Amino acid sequence: MKSSKLCKPAPFLLLALCVAIAGCGSSAVREDSAELMKEGQYEAGIARLEEALREDPRDTELNIALAHGRQAAVEALLSQADSDRIRHDFAGARMGYGRVLSIEPNNRRAQEGIRQLELIRTLDERVALGQAALRQGDLFGAERYMREVLRLDPQNQKGMTLRSDIENVQARTAQPFPQLRSKLERPVTLEFRDANLKTIFEVLSQVAGINFIFDKDLRPDMKATIFVRDVRIEDAVALLLEQNQLRQKIVNDNTLMIYPDSPQKTKDYQELVMRTFYLTSIDANTALNMVKTMLKTRDVFVDERLNTLTMRDSPDAVRMAEKLLQSQDQSNPEVVLEVEVMEVATSRILDLGLQWPNTFGVLTSDGKSVSVLDQLRGIDSSRISISPAPQAKINAQDKDINTLASPVIRVSNREQARIHIGQRVPIISATSVPSTQGPVITESVTYLDVGLKLEVQPTVHLNNEVAIKIALEVSNATPLEATRQGTIPVQVDTRNAQTSLRLHDGETQVLAGLVRNDHNASGNKIPGLGDIPGLGRLFGSNKDDMSKSELVLAITPRIVRNLPYQSPSDMEFATGTESSLQVRQMAPLPPMEVPGTAPSSDKPVVESQMAVVPANGSPRP
Repeated sequence: MKSSKLCKPAPFLLLALCVAIAGCGSSAVREDSAELMKEGQYEAGIARLEEALREDPRDTELNIALAHGRQAAVEALLSQADSDRIRHDFAGARMGYGRVLSIEPNNRRAQEGIRQLELIRTLDERVALGQAALRQGDLFGAERYMREVLRLDPQNQKGMTLRSDIENVQARTAQPFPQLRSKLERPVTLEFRDANLKTIFEVLSQVAGINFIFDKDLRPDMKATIFVRDVRIEDAVALLLEQNQLRQKIVNDNTLMIYPDSPQKTKDYQELVMRTFYLTSIDANTALNMVKTMLKTRDVFVDERLNTLTMRDSPDAVRMAEKLLQSQDQSNPEVVLEVEVMEVATSRILDLGLQWPNTFGVLTSDGKSVSVLDQLRGIDSSRISISPAPQAKINAQDKDINTLASPVIRVSNREQARIHIGQRVPIISATSVPSTQGPVITESVTYLDVGLKLEVQPTVHLNNEVAIKIALEVSNATPLEATRQGTIPVQVDTRNAQTSLRLHDGETQVLAGLVRNDHNASGNKIPGLGDIPGLGRLFGSNKDDMSKSELVLAITPRIVRNLPYQSPSDMEFATGTESSLQVRQMAPLPPMEVPGTAPSSDKPVVESQMAVVPANGSPRP
């Protein structure tokens, strides 16, 4: 009876089976971890990966999965905690930040979030301190507490109430310039020809109930001609003043002072306002040049430490400066650039054939090279050397290299950002200095940046488009043979691309076509025999080296902050004349009533006053 023998698998089959089983186990662990994280159980998913890594610490895929899992969990928990804090769900925010610290104990963002939560707990105390300071008349202290509360929690109701109380107190205690009790909006019709100016103002005084006081230097014989119909009294007064080069000053709620428009009188009567502007984005010196150029203001001071501008000018000039600075003091737009740089390289090497010796030599009996003719006696096969040794070459190599870089960078408008991913290669240069004892050679080392270098400069436009200037360079360094002095030169291969493009917010543009193909063919064969078709590889060897690489760049701009919308009233407003700056708006004419219809009951009807002046200059009732 024949005994049967069990066939034992080969050792390499057992090794392959173990590797396959381990790979399947690693894949299952990663899938379980991904499912747990998808359900929001981030700690459990990370613990599953850590447990598997304790069993196999060298598993590269598990290490990568753990790093990515921690990053994804931290980002998700931080985003949720920040949202809870904004919605005033402080308990949920505290729990979220705590979970982040359990995964990544040194996370600065979570630590800062918990610190802010601790500060928010004291907001009520700070509001109470601000209210107490306000009751004691300490406006500065109350405003300081109010600003601190609203900085920590911009939507805090108690903080906004405290701000409203402070503004009300400031409005009551402020000393504004006198304002006319009547806004002089009643329509009036005037028809005067060469009438005395004071007579016209007397008629207006009777119609509007406004007192007019004239400066002592105002000429009594000034005359004016005016024909206007259905205009506001305020506009009629302004026309008379402009016609006769006069100006006005509000004395109290029903009195106007009329004085000549001369530099000295303007200094005597014009009220000045001092105002400090705290600038956030625009440089104070730039604002200074703008105010001096546009408003001709001379009394202006800049504090570069606080980035403030203080000016002293007329109320109209200050209001114009406020509008100018409000339109110019805007935060610089910012954009996040998501960049993906991919390089796909393939290499194929085929070395096939027989390598025959191409050098023959004669050796002495002790194996040294022959140096004299007498040593050639007694040559036999043992004293003949050949080089290189005959060998059969059967070699094929395939190499695939995929390089991926995904930097995300945030950059301000019109600023340049640089990204370098690679290494710094030392370049050694030698310098020879002659001396009495021979040349002295000194070496110096400089470093050359090689790898991936990307330079971008975005320009954000108001229509949410981004113009980007891109400069891409990919380089690699290859050392060459050393020189006589021992210096090793380096060959640097570079590929460059520069372009400008304009993309919408969130639009992705792919730049490709940077392809490099290299084909090197070399052969070592016996002359004549190696050229026989079909049999040439029996008498020589051929080596084909083919390589191909392609570079692909994908860029996506995402606008973080753009310039806000500017209303037409902010971009354009009246500024008066060249010699007189005035913020003045002409009111629209009152609606005309259809004859024969009763006036509306909700609007009072004011009869137009008319004064007709005959040829002798006296008004006719």
